[in-house]
Amino acid sequence: MMLITQDLLIDITKDYINRLLRQNNDIVACYLTGSVLGDQAFIGGSTDIDLVVVHKEDPPAPREIRRVKSNISLDIVHHHQSLYTFHRRMRQDSWLGYALRNHDGIIYDTDHWLEYIQAGVDAQFDSPENTHARALKFADDARRYWFALDDDDETPFSDWLDLFFKSVDNACNAVAALSGPGLTQRRFLLDFPARAEAVNQMPLVGDLARLIGNDKISVDFYNQWRPVWETRLVECSQSPHCPPNLHKARKAYFLDCCDALAQSDNLFAVLWPMTVTWRQIAQCSRVGLDEDDTTETEATTDWLSFASQIGFEPAQKNIKIRELGHFIEKIQNILEDYQREFGLL
Repeated sequence: MMLITQDLLIDITKDYINRLLRQNNDIVACYLTGSVLGDQAFIGGSTDIDLVVVHKEDPPAPREIRRVKSNISLDIVHHHQSLYTFHRRMRQDSWLGYALRNHDGIIYDTDHWLEYIQAGVDAQFDSPENTHARALKFADDARRYWFALDDDDETPFSDWLDLFFKSVDNACNAVAALSGPGLTQRRFLLDFPARAEAVNQMPLVGDLARLIGNDKISVDFYNQWRPVWETRLVECSQSPHCPPNLHKARKAYFLDCCDALAQSDNLFAVLWPMTVTWRQIAQCSRVGLDEDDTTETEATTDWLSFASQIGFEPAQKNIKIRELGHFIEKIQNILEDYQREFGLL
């Protein structure tokens, strides 16, 4: 069996770019992002290669997935060059900012254009002002989603859950942004403890576990839901409305990852990729239905049953809103302490 290494993943990317350049003459630059540039690309033998392609003209699609092998895919984001016109603003972007700082990620660059962009982003990137600004964006979004949770009682519970987990996602990333890039789907719960520790807030790890129902996860629970989840993932991947994140080439990216986590000491980490994908599956299953049709699809019913077993019921909405509000308030206090420490108030 061929050993898949970081160098091989980069060579695969270069081969793809060379083919792309022969077909397309409007490409300005290509660069790698994400785990392929580090030493933690694989979980359960699966990974993806995150690639950004910058075009002079409008790109054909914002994002596409290409299969490399059953356990490896290319996750390609296409940008128009104009996105980088005010590139210094990316110092306050936890996603693109960190990606652009990594000079090892450049695969293709015309006339050193990307090197120029990188230099502008890298300057003062780690200043307290820019660090706080990156965290504050997440915190503001967390509060915005939280406010929406109490908007009315007519919101379908599956939509309410989506808002809840989006708020949690942004709240955790507000903490993460104080010491590094944003948290990724598969490593979200693996990496959050280190980010909380970096700002001396380890109690947040327990708060998060209770907030999202991770205290209810067990091997039996995972074994019960794993086949149902796989069935719905496959169904969604076959839909014309399937989001890129759930493309059929990414099946192993999620399943093999969670299997490996469940079989190790990291069972707790399976919940985040499962909830992210379940929410997208439920949304995909409703595309094309009449807005007034309140009938739950089978995929949505399964998602709500899964959510119920980790403590999410319509009758518990107000309790969950209060708990999330307290969690966000703690994070707001962390950001205010950061401002005081660096004289930003």
